[in-house]
Amino acid sequence: MLKERALEMKDISLTRRFNAYVQKDAAYALALRTMYFDMATIAPKKGAAYRSQLLSILSGEAFAHATSKSTIALLQKVADQSDDRFAQDQAKAILRDLEKIRFIPKKQYVEFNKLCSDAELEWEQAREEKNFNRFAPYLHRLVEGTKANVKTRQRKECDYDVLLGDYEPNMTQVEYDRFFTVVKEKLVPFLHRLLTEGVKPDTSFLYKVYPVEKQKQFMEILKEALFVDPKSSYLATSAHPFSSSLSKFDNRITVRYLADNVASAIFSLIHEVGHATYNHQVDQAYEGTVFFDNMSMGMHESQSRMMENMLGRNKSFWVNLYPKLVALFPENLSEVSLDQWVAAINAVEPGFIRTEADELTYPLHILLRYEVERGFFDGSVTVDNVEEVWNQKIQDFLGLNVKDSAEGVLQDIHWSSASFGYFPTYALGSAYSAQWMVAMRKDLNVEQLLEEGRMDLIKQWLMEKIHTFGGKRQADELLKEVTGESFNPMHYVDYLIGKYSVLYQLI
Repeated sequence: MLKERALEMKDISLTRRFNAYVQKDAAYALALRTMYFDMATIAPKKGAAYRSQLLSILSGEAFAHATSKSTIALLQKVADQSDDRFAQDQAKAILRDLEKIRFIPKKQYVEFNKLCSDAELEWEQAREEKNFNRFAPYLHRLVEGTKANVKTRQRKECDYDVLLGDYEPNMTQVEYDRFFTVVKEKLVPFLHRLLTEGVKPDTSFLYKVYPVEKQKQFMEILKEALFVDPKSSYLATSAHPFSSSLSKFDNRITVRYLADNVASAIFSLIHEVGHATYNHQVDQAYEGTVFFDNMSMGMHESQSRMMENMLGRNKSFWVNLYPKLVALFPENLSEVSLDQWVAAINAVEPGFIRTEADELTYPLHILLRYEVERGFFDGSVTVDNVEEVWNQKIQDFLGLNVKDSAEGVLQDIHWSSASFGYFPTYALGSAYSAQWMVAMRKDLNVEQLLEEGRMDLIKQWLMEKIHTFGGKRQADELLKEVTGESFNPMHYVDYLIGKYSVLYQLI
């Protein structure tokens, strides 16, 4: 009896120590995310160097806390011995995540994080100057530093496969090649046919002058239509739209306003609301744990791309919303019908900027970045020739000639934070979203709910089927459970070809 009691007290002590670790780790994460959000939105530029220096120190402290010998020993003990199944599952997941950084020497880790902070500032300046040469030395160090970091993990896979798996477990170059082969073989010929034979809608009214202040007024209307909780969300502006969930009830969203493109901020907001909704609808029991926000990037993108394209560009979504937009901009839209608006916001127009790309050409932007990144790590692409490679692929895939670095290799922020392996998940998430929609339509009359302004019921379905599990369930597991099959990219291809065949009168 005394022995059993001693073992029970020992387990309680172990759980308490583990919970204390989890809480402190969450505190570091909250502080770092808050500062990163501040840096990207409202922080004065002149304070950047000082912030970057102190941010690297805090990152180092968080790193030391997460990877110390005592922490690893605690996590391994909980993973192997704890009677608390939830704590045990958390510890195993944390150890898998820590494998990305735990073997990196602290000095190397701190220096690399400072490099990322500095590189983001240089990227912003280089893009503004349209000067890739300014950013090139940083990109070289980021690629080489990433290789050095991956080497510490002593994995059998090649470097890029390791990085791909960090963002989407169980996905390697073999799986991505299979997916992108379908995209190339099915969508590229269809795109060429559409551009030569399809009836192109008028989009000119989208690019008239739309005062930013009035666009901001519409953002409030749009948030209400999307059932964004005003007490647990915040909207700001940034150079690159993003979302950041500090907690279940603290979701930050940013957009970029363009006075000559009314659709840009609208669909950036809808996209980022998809991300924020995912975190907001995770089971509250997971808040502060590893399962709250470590969903795969493909899973996260499936929610944002579904919200933006399959719901947000759906005619039914605009039945009640479009008159409110017309009321704000009568000088531009009073003569534009709902059907004309829907055709315009879904128009196919090959362009240089990924974040502004239409739904059909978007995966080709991702394919380009995937092939370039793969080249960085197999040696076929270098920083010295990346701009030439990029420009040639834009010509091959989309028939466009790049004029400057800002509309070419410098347009995305991701490489400045060494997010190699992230880009492919954008296309993968789009493909996942098509598969989720097939399942959703079996349970819900989606168009009717959109026309009735009941996005809340659609979000309820997403919560019950997907969101509530957070990072506890992987994409392949949920796909089989919710849709009845493994990942099937043909749902994505069939959706796009079907949608655009109708819109462009090809059938």
